Amino acid sequence: MLIRKTAREIWLNRIRVWLPPVLVAVALALRRPAGGWHWWGAALVLVGEGIRTWAAGHLIKDEALTVGGPYAHLRNPLYLGSLLSTLGFLTILGDPALAAILLAIALVVYVPTIRQEEDYLRRMHGEAFTRYASQVPTFLPRLRPAKVDGDGVRQSRFEWAWVWRNKEHRTWAGLLVLFGLLVLRGRW
Repeated sequence: MLIRKTAREIWLNRIRVWLPPVLVAVALALRRPAGGWHWWGAALVLVGEGIRTWAAGHLIKDEALTVGGPYAHLRNPLYLGSLLSTLGFLTILGDPALAAILLAIALVVYVPTIRQEEDYLRRMHGEAFTRYASQVPTFLPRLRPAKVDGDGVRQSRFEWAWVWRNKEHRTWAGLLVLFGLLVLRGRW
């Protein structure tokens, strides 16, 4: 069944893709990295991107409802990963006020985006999504994976090919650029 996305869904999708790197670039323009940034801030960036990669390796968009891997723990692992990576970069910069402002901006975009995406998934997958949403939290992961079965769901297996098809390699490239900018900014 082909369900078209609305203009608002397309707009929110574009904004949420560019939001984290833009926020980090703005933060870099306003602030130099704090001392000792390379340990736990960088680790948080890598944990966030690790979650995103794990999610991208399970996600087959628009074909079936993906309920395996990280999607058995929470409905939005890509957003959690993005948020953790952004937090990591903001931690590196060491400015709590700037971090609070930029995180508020991220939430203003992510909350309606999540609602729009879940409306789309509900239209696309109907009862399968309703069953899934009743068992799997939106954003804070459950420790034990949910077992969602039935028509229209996909118990996925991680595949690097899906990481590539979902363009997560671009996010890794972007992270390398941002880390390079951090190093350069730290020397200015």
